[in-house]
Amino acid sequence: MIRNYLGRRWLNNSAIQAYIEQNSAVAHSTVFQGNLYEYTVMRELSEKLRMTKLEKVGGAHDGGVDVKGSWPVDYIYAKTSLVMGNLETTNTIKRTHSQNGFVLKPLKYRIFDNTFTPLKVLVQCKAFTKSKLAPKEFRELVGTFISLVSNSQRNKTVCIMCSPHLLTKDTLKLINNIALPMIYLRIEMLKESGEGKFDLINSGRLVNYYENSYASTLLQDCNIPAWLKLGIYKSSDFGLQK
Repeated sequence: MIRNYLGRRWLNNSAIQAYIEQNSAVAHSTVFQGNLYEYTVMRELSEKLRMTKLEKVGGAHDGGVDVKGSWPVDYIYAKTSLVMGNLETTNTIKRTHSQNGFVLKPLKYRIFDNTFTPLKVLVQCKAFTKSKLAPKEFRELVGTFISLVSNSQRNKTVCIMCSPHLLTKDTLKLINNIALPMIYLRIEMLKESGEGKFDLINSGRLVNYYENSYASTLLQDCNIPAWLKLGIYKSSDFGLQK
């Protein structure tokens, strides 16, 4: 098993390159571009956020989900706690919080109690958005997630939306009023470097990570923004996570 960051990136880039070469005849079709973006998103989810069991499921019967997988955030919590420290103790913290009409317990308490299981991840990719994602388009995506996540799974599932663009102010306001853990990732599309080749090194990067209010409460003290900003993911072994 390839455990280090550079080795994992080489493996993912090799898979993306193979897809590009096998489909070079249709490289300018929307289907090709959409699939390429989904593979790029999977690379970033795997390498930067340490998601596992990622599966591309986009198709006519996908229910609006392009990628699904698993997220052992307890691994990230443990690593960031070592770097940043955690001064809280389990007997001095209020364990439950109210968020958008729902009572939830941050995941760290499941980690403390050894009852944590990896989160289920549902991902939608919006490769062809030409500008910032507006509220109208966002509501349609939210409706898809709400139909797929029951109340009993609300705190065990994270909904992720990916696009090459930023959110509008109105969309940011909307996303924070949603009673679901939702994360928005701004991930670049791969850039063509000429002659049917794509720049796999300097493009297709995860450039923005945003948790809505519900997700921020659920992921309290997991310090995922710091995990990304400090590049902790680069120095951690993949093989150590559950």
